[in-house]
Amino acid sequence: MIGFWHAYRLRVALSILFTVISLSLPRLVHAQTYPTKPVRFVCVTAPGGGLDVVGRIVADRLSRGFGQTVLVENRPGAGGNIASEYVARGNNDGYTLLETTTNHNLNAFIYKKPGYDPRKDFVAVVQLTEAPSVIVVNAQSPHRTLKDLLAAIRAAPGKMVYGHGGNGQPTHVAMEAFKSAAKIELPAVPYKGGGPATQDLLANQIPLAMSALPGMSQHLQSGALRALAITSEKRWPALGDVPTVAESGFPGYSHMTWIGLLAPAGTPREIITRLNQEITKALANPEVRQRILVIGAEPVGKSPEHFEAMLKADYESTQKLVAQIGLKVD
Repeated sequence: MIGFWHAYRLRVALSILFTVISLSLPRLVHAQTYPTKPVRFVCVTAPGGGLDVVGRIVADRLSRGFGQTVLVENRPGAGGNIASEYVARGNNDGYTLLETTTNHNLNAFIYKKPGYDPRKDFVAVVQLTEAPSVIVVNAQSPHRTLKDLLAAIRAAPGKMVYGHGGNGQPTHVAMEAFKSAAKIELPAVPYKGGGPATQDLLANQIPLAMSALPGMSQHLQSGALRALAITSEKRWPALGDVPTVAESGFPGYSHMTWIGLLAPAGTPREIITRLNQEITKALANPEVRQRILVIGAEPVGKSPEHFEAMLKADYESTQKLVAQIGLKVD
């Protein structure tokens, strides 16, 4: 009888083991063979901006690592809601990813119906970069410091305006937070992206702008525009001679813009891990790293857990900031 029960328990254990292996094998094989077709980064902004440029740099390198084409597909509009909703409602097989930025969390608080839930509809893949914004004027502007600019704004409250890349965009939030700290009246002129705002600034159609550094670097380097202050906590290596907003009289102020990749909720963990490993490897490549540093951003990489923790903290701090400055789009 003892021999019978021993044999029975052994058969049951082997059956369970076989079932576990059978269920796990397709996922393991999927992860090892992924990708078997092109992968898309669906970008929330139009071509030409910092988000688009970073995506294309990473996609180019990742294509070599995967042996499959990695494409950047631009779906701008509604502050990123169009692209985000599209990816959230799409297949969670790892072939369609969302390339987004700081307003991913923000939209949940400033739009009545953003079309997606940033905390429930996506899983973190990897943070690509972080970068500050800059308060910038035309090189012909009489304002050479942030103190000069503030004096002019306060001398004629509400008369001067600033440009930004669109309602709800990180540059909009960065300047509204600064306005709150500085207690100034400075109406906003929203544009459909950082590019059009920059063109009007270059043409002296607007007196100043809050702009993401990656989209400003070439104009600052050429001398066509002048940066008065930068929103990073400490001075940024690419613009070491430009003071921070904090050291210009507003201690505690900082605002950084992140760029990252997200996947629809339910994407297999094995696929997330593979994507993260390959993209982190791409970001560590000296050529890729240098190309990103040149445009004023800092490559990040790290684990999905690191990005998820950052997203959670960002969501909570964004909720508080929106309540503080009363920002709404609709």
